[in-house]
Amino acid sequence: MRTLPALVLSAAVLLAGGCAHYPENARMQHHDPQGGYRFSTLSHAGNSDSLLLLLAFSGGGTRAAALSYGVLEELARTEIDWEGQHRRLLDEVDTISSVSGGSFTAACYALYGDRIFTEFDHKFLSRKIQRQMVWHFCSPLNWVRLASPYFNRSDLVAEFYDRRLFNRKTFGDPIENNRRPFLSIEATDMSLGGSFEFAQDQFDFLGSDLSTFPVALAVAASAAFPILLSPITVNNYAGSYEAPEPPWMAMALTNKWDNSRRAVKASELRSYQNARQHPYLHLLDGGLTDNLGLRGPLEEAVAWGGARNSIQHLKLQEVRKVVIIVVNAASKKDRGWDRSKAPPNIVQVTLALGTVPMNRYRSRRWNSLRKAPNQPPGGCHNCTLLAVRCA
Repeated sequence: MRTLPALVLSAAVLLAGGCAHYPENARMQHHDPQGGYRFSTLSHAGNSDSLLLLLAFSGGGTRAAALSYGVLEELARTEIDWEGQHRRLLDEVDTISSVSGGSFTAACYALYGDRIFTEFDHKFLSRKIQRQMVWHFCSPLNWVRLASPYFNRSDLVAEFYDRRLFNRKTFGDPIENNRRPFLSIEATDMSLGGSFEFAQDQFDFLGSDLSTFPVALAVAASAAFPILLSPITVNNYAGSYEAPEPPWMAMALTNKWDNSRRAVKASELRSYQNARQHPYLHLLDGGLTDNLGLRGPLEEAVAWGGARNSIQHLKLQEVRKVVIIVVNAASKKDRGWDRSKAPPNIVQVTLALGTVPMNRYRSRRWNSLRKAPNQPPGGCHNCTLLAVRCA
């Protein structure tokens, strides 16, 4: 009988934990085109206006995180002379676009800067993260929490990432730091089948404020491998205030045949404005729509009518050189499935469901870039594309 109160208290704690949910995205009270987490709100102090450097970190699990980290190390060691100033090439990075495994490295550098070189390896890369996550799932307390319909596997993983790497950082922290690079974490909208960017420009369509959203949760969505992990759910508050559409959207939907790709993107964004029909977004691994991490920047350029117009929209009129470094952690594996008469087992089928679309988008995008490496959309000839492949 003496232990009964303790058991009742423990049960109450477990039930309360089971009903808990990761913080939801906040509703925005009014539209501020000059506020929130946008490229234009970050300072470029120590970063020249005439050189625009974009990094794209691909998916590929811990392999992608490690390769991206190695590229950052090399950029820190590479010194350049630009406009009479001597600096590291790393200091010129303006934007990092990432998906899945590459999002861990991208988010840590955007949040902590050079601290990544003293902490990321021993906190993440050198740890047996997968084994630790398995033990995390095996905790009886977490079993009860996962039994709740308001808490899923990706929420639990996001908590693990938060304790390991992100320390409750939100997208408001880079705004307070007020420095580039701008972080563009990409996920996949399950309903629309399109890419979803964790940026205020994207959250404007949801009537939501990104600045209070946990970075760990965005990374968890970007790396939510289908079936093994659950989608991350985001609320749609569209209609809570009047936010003007970008000028290119009406033109894209009026003249759909001029640029079908731009029209599709405009249609996807406009669908978010109907919150009654789309009250929630369910986000999965960004690699399902593009495992190179390039789709976001390319769609941005296409939307504004080309790279030059996109650069002008970002008020970067002084740009003379554009450099895009693609870090591709793809590895070719011959699994031998087509050499066996026996059908693949459930584990192999699950693996194929996630990797086949990712590899297809990655290889197609990669081949198209290799054919015209010095000419991105919009006809900008003063552009350099560098690719780092996984050996």
